[in-house]
Amino acid sequence: MKKFLAMLCAVTLIFSLCPALAEETPVQRVFSAGEAEPFGANENLLHFYVCPLLGADCMILVQGDEAMLVDMGKANQYEVIKGVLSDLGITHIKYAFNTHPHDDHLGSMKYLVNDFTFDAFMTAFPDDYSGDSIIQRSTLKIINEKGIPVEKIDDGYTFTLGDAKLTVMRQTKYKNPNPMSCMLMVEFGECKMLLTADVIGSAQQLFADTKDLDADVLKFPHHGLNKVLADFLTDISPEYAIFTHGYANTKDAQKQLQKADIWYDFASWGLIHLTTNGEYWIVEQELTEDGQRYEEKYMK
Repeated sequence: MKKFLAMLCAVTLIFSLCPALAEETPVQRVFSAGEAEPFGANENLLHFYVCPLLGADCMILVQGDEAMLVDMGKANQYEVIKGVLSDLGITHIKYAFNTHPHDDHLGSMKYLVNDFTFDAFMTAFPDDYSGDSIIQRSTLKIINEKGIPVEKIDDGYTFTLGDAKLTVMRQTKYKNPNPMSCMLMVEFGECKMLLTADVIGSAQQLFADTKDLDADVLKFPHHGLNKVLADFLTDISPEYAIFTHGYANTKDAQKQLQKADIWYDFASWGLIHLTTNGEYWIVEQELTEDGQRYEEKYMK
């Protein structure tokens, strides 16, 4: 007994002298449904939905009575996007936030304006920006005809959605629109999520060298088609990642996440829904029939 008490005192003394040792174990913030206490009916929550698209981005943020889009997918995916918004009971969208004007991130906007109302369309790119698969000019023409205000954004731009804080991160030294995409840091209470658009290559290193990227949740860059730079992933240190593509197209990125012990899901397998009360996240996914078959085959 005396030996036990002596050991206990020694351990207590070590932690009192070196408090950093007691803080080495990180706090888990991301849980799958059933792993954490469900949120209460009256809790103030942030909801995040990833539309079930293949090789395109369209995500929905909802906080309180306010909703916004982060990218709008391809034109031929509009019915899927419209279906998700309608199922959520959303008719008005505060912000349509476009990370960059490639047609797999902006294509459905020309149809969305006919069925939903908007407070503003957000873009960091010039009105006359053009190039391969870029639809900035044609989309802005439709937006202007509908009388939707256009807000210009850039690196450091901050705004709110209800009680959530959103910050734009962007590099501008490139010609390719992918590395010039607008990343978006979403903060709600103690929880953070980083939406990395199609940021690729050396832009990731610039972000790692100049920004605080730490986040619980990562929307993997460029749909997961490429691995990310080691410093970029280390600086984010997510618990959970989302691919806006499928299993077959993201194998190298999957191996990278597996090596880092980071859990992930594929948006193409079914609607992904994350909810947070500012203290922790709960992740759910509604698998489609195709997604269920892939789940059974690959993720046992």
